[in-house]
Amino acid sequence: MHHDTLPLVSVITPSYNQGRYIRETIESVLSQDYVNVEHIVVDGGSTDDTLEILHQYSHVGERFRFVSEPDRGQSHAVNKGLTMARGEIIGWLNSDDTYQPGAIRRAVQALQKNPDWAMVYGRAYTIDEFSQIQNACEYVEPADYQKLYHGCFIVQPAAFVRSNVFREIGGIDETLNFCMDYDLWIRIARQHTIGYIEEFLANARIHSTSKTSAQWKTVGIPEIVQTCFKHYGTVSETWKTVYQQEYPEQKIPEQETSEQETSEQETSEQETPEPSNSFEDESSLGKLPRVTTMNRYEDRWVPPYFKISVAADSQHPLQTLLLKCRLPLSPAPHAYRTNKFMCTILVNKQSAGNYVISPQSFDLVIPVTKSDKQNEIEIISSWYLSNAQSKIVSFIADEVIPLSS
Repeated sequence: MHHDTLPLVSVITPSYNQGRYIRETIESVLSQDYVNVEHIVVDGGSTDDTLEILHQYSHVGERFRFVSEPDRGQSHAVNKGLTMARGEIIGWLNSDDTYQPGAIRRAVQALQKNPDWAMVYGRAYTIDEFSQIQNACEYVEPADYQKLYHGCFIVQPAAFVRSNVFREIGGIDETLNFCMDYDLWIRIARQHTIGYIEEFLANARIHSTSKTSAQWKTVGIPEIVQTCFKHYGTVSETWKTVYQQEYPEQKIPEQETSEQETSEQETSEQETPEPSNSFEDESSLGKLPRVTTMNRYEDRWVPPYFKISVAADSQHPLQTLLLKCRLPLSPAPHAYRTNKFMCTILVNKQSAGNYVISPQSFDLVIPVTKSDKQNEIEIISSWYLSNAQSKIVSFIADEVIPLSS
């Protein structure tokens, strides 16, 4: 296949003070047997020898680019790289990880063979600080939205995502500092098919200063639990066990047990529980703002009068309520609307303005100027329709995310 007919792959590498490893990372990209690749290194203003190494690759031309300036962390760096990327496929390779020979070619072939796949991932090895293979990551296996509830089965450097999908879902969640990749897989899998191949594609480096080693307990586990609450409304038994092993004196908030959660202990065919509408005190998670009740249906459609209650703490007051929404159906004969598709917002019984909605995907960003201990947000839609379950609804709210400052 001629070079010009191959899809361009953009590999994004967030970097900060990884001069010891970054040369090996770059070489693992440029030495691939797939030629239509651009490698973008987004450096956060390193103070070690990283910049000296990056300048040494300036002769490569369009296959290698870098920028070095202060940023807001790893998630922000990946999103910056995404804005610079020209490729149809995105690889995310951290500055201490490496690709296996032939990794990009195998990933591209899999995506070309399976056009319905939004992303593909393969297997990976762990390597030490001297680049010696330690073992194969045993937890990697095929996954989907339901299975990701129970754990993360994807090694981030071994994953490749179609760029239109990466952009469609809004890139990396920059509020996350540890499990931003897990959050990304869940958001992709909710709306798309993710593919898996048995090939070893990458090497994930584990060393004393790596984020995986240094921040697993302090940042990682609490952030994973919060991410599960955000997407699923509850936490699986797997993550509960992990949490309790690291925090034996604390307790994850108990959720209302659903039939699916009960069957989780009785069958190997585990189902993802629908989000719960009732949450108990999350003191062990720092009392961040959290949804306590809402009248969203189990299929995530919401009624024309959508009510959400958010509990907050004085140390972490509610500042913004973010809703990731969709209106996948075009206006149909059985839909009723007045004038434009518009939402009227009330926050704690005070008007927060009107939002004009465009069909397809949209965000509702609702500011909360005065946060109470218990906040009531009401969203009144100017239209309604009857969905497949004959419920009177307005739109789909995929995510309801309360944010503190």
